[in-house]
Amino acid sequence: MDKQIVNMLSDIQQNIKELDSNIKELDSNMKEFDGKLKEFGNDVKEVKETVNRIKTSQTEDVIALLKVGSQRSESDFHYLNTRITNIDKRVFTLENRAER
Repeated sequence: MDKQIVNMLSDIQQNIKELDSNIKELDSNMKEFDGKLKEFGNDVKEVKETVNRIKTSQTEDVIALLKVGSQRSESDFHYLNTRITNIDKRVFTLENRAER
């Protein structure tokens, strides 16, 4: 009977050692996980910053393109307006000659 108790206590002691070892391994894994989680958080923050920078840059690019397009349209309008005015003057002159 005493031997049985000693064996049981020995088994319990062995199980406690295994449990302690498992807890230490779990603690080590949790520390590693915590480090990776922090690294992941930093990566997410960096991605957000990049996306925001791209959004801002894209908006500025669109505004710049619209300004260039507007300037070209104005330039084309002034050119065509001048040409039409010159043609109107020529037509007016020709009409006056024809009337004489």
